[in-house]
Amino acid sequence: MGVKESLESTLLVIVASLLLIIVTIIYFGITLWVVKIGSNLFFGTGLDANFAVLAAAILSASGVLGGAFKE
Repeated sequence: MGVKESLESTLLVIVASLLLIIVTIIYFGITLWVVKIGSNLFFGTGLDANFAVLAAAILSASGVLGGAFKE
């Protein structure tokens, strides 16, 4: 394996990692929005911001990890 192939594979890993981070942030934002809307619809009151972020983080992490470990 030459230097050129090593640089190409390193660049590919960096780009893929950045894309995964961007997609995960978007997924987290959508999940946070769904949690806030769901709490307003089912409970009639707004959810505290800390608990909304915690719920969205747990759901996002489980979704991303579940997709990563899928065979």
